[in-house]
Amino acid sequence: MSFNHIVVAVDLRKESKKVILKAQSVLAEGGVIELLHVAEPIDAGLWAGAPFGAVVVNTEELEQEAIKAKKKRLEKLGKHFSISESMQHIEVGKPSRVIKKFAKDHGCDLIAIGTHGQNGWELLLGSTANGVLHGSPCDVLSVQMKVDD
Repeated sequence: MSFNHIVVAVDLRKESKKVILKAQSVLAEGGVIELLHVAEPIDAGLWAGAPFGAVVVNTEELEQEAIKAKKKRLEKLGKHFSISESMQHIEVGKPSRVIKKFAKDHGCDLIAIGTHGQNGWELLLGSTANGVLHGSPCDVLSVQMKVDD
């Protein structure tokens, strides 16, 4: 089975390469891979509990700087796999929602995403991969991210 339009959700860790390689292995000849990184918005409420009292922080400026740094990492990853900049995307929001919306809006037939094999509290609270799986508009390829098995 092969797919024509794959969105690879990447968290920009070095293990992201493994997800891209898996996606390439199921890509149809002439198919397209798009890379998507979803940055969670910076919550201004996090800054209210500073050790010496509330701190006024321009969260929009912080968010833009973080996105700029992530864009450079995404470009490096895309270049490594010969994925053009026009196929590299950074969005802000709740990752599972943004990934599903992106796949639907772009007509993707597969979402490829890494999973870290969670346990304990992480399992109870859920993971991005789990959130994508439920209610996905297309097939989902979950790639185990354990580097050394």
